[in-house]
Amino acid sequence: MTVTDGTPKPAERLAEIEATHKRLRAQATLLGEAGVRAPSTLPGWSRAHVLTHLGDLARAFARQALCALDGRVVDVYDGGRPARDAAIERGAPRSVELQLASLEDGLTQLEQAWALLGPGDWDRPCGYRGATLEATQLCWWREVHLHFTDLDLGYRAEEWSDALARHVVGYLLPRLPADRTTVLYSDGDRWEHGAGAPTTVHGTRQGLAAWISGRPAAREPKAYGAHDSLPELGSWP
Repeated sequence: MTVTDGTPKPAERLAEIEATHKRLRAQATLLGEAGVRAPSTLPGWSRAHVLTHLGDLARAFARQALCALDGRVVDVYDGGRPARDAAIERGAPRSVELQLASLEDGLTQLEQAWALLGPGDWDRPCGYRGATLEATQLCWWREVHLHFTDLDLGYRAEEWSDALARHVVGYLLPRLPADRTTVLYSDGDRWEHGAGAPTTVHGTRQGLAAWISGRPAAREPKAYGAHDSLPELGSWP
């Protein structure tokens, strides 16, 4: 049912992603003009910034899939990260109607592109970090759940699946400092990173995932050991 590290296979993730798309669509359509202008929980970003980014990234990953099926490898964003950032700033001021239309267009394109993929197609090379299409699905799995949380529409980290929480923690371990040993522990799950005086950080899976990704958690993890404070987190990998 799952691969060796407990991460669901692509078909299983698709079912969870599609369910999240359905809920995101339903809650986003309740936003009025004032709602879309309101701040998200991401510093410096309104809800409009988050919605713009989700629509743009969905289209970018749809293109990755279609090009990979044609045997072509293209950049995720033409012009790289600067073009991506500029597109978000251009898109954020749009009306709520245009924001919702862009989100729907992106989600639909992504769903349709991924529907064309067979089980073996997820191993096709693509332009995302020199990896395979499965890496784009893993990225979107993270992004759609984290940014849905950022929209502050009632969806919370506590609702993330155990599989997603485990994946987020494992993916973001490089954010932990290298000069101290940090052991993350939750209900039998254990991760370790760094070297030096050890600190154990204990919490729920979802609490650990929220903390290491910089999102709010109802129950923040607690640190014990050589350092009784949570480690300072570095940049994303």
